[in-house]
Amino acid sequence: MAEEISITFDEQNKIRVLDAEKYRETEQLKIESMDFIKKVLALDEVVQNLNETLEEYSKKIEIEKLRAIGERNKVETEQENRKKKLMELSNILNERKAELDRYQIELDSLQKVEQDQRILIEKLSNNEA
Repeated sequence: MAEEISITFDEQNKIRVLDAEKYRETEQLKIESMDFIKKVLALDEVVQNLNETLEEYSKKIEIEKLRAIGERNKVETEQENRKKKLMELSNILNERKAELDRYQIELDSLQKVEQDQRILIEKLSNNEA
């Protein structure tokens, strides 16, 4: 069954294969399709801009994340360094306390020797007189 082709003239006296109503519908569909394509292209542009913006933010976030990790590592290292320094200072303090104790004992011993010598000198001085 072959479809019948009807050739008609429109209002502007142009030859048409489709009847006028179908032609108007086709033209309307063409206009709507073009509008749809324009909207899709605009949406694509917006999506592209959004992707670029998100990519920029992603890079900035990655840089900040790496900086934060570096800062955290510095803090952890500083804590370890402070613990080491505290231990060193504590060791030095203990050594100095031990040295002070030795000097105190030596001072006490020397003072005793001095006192014994004074007593001896006084005794000897009293015996000669």
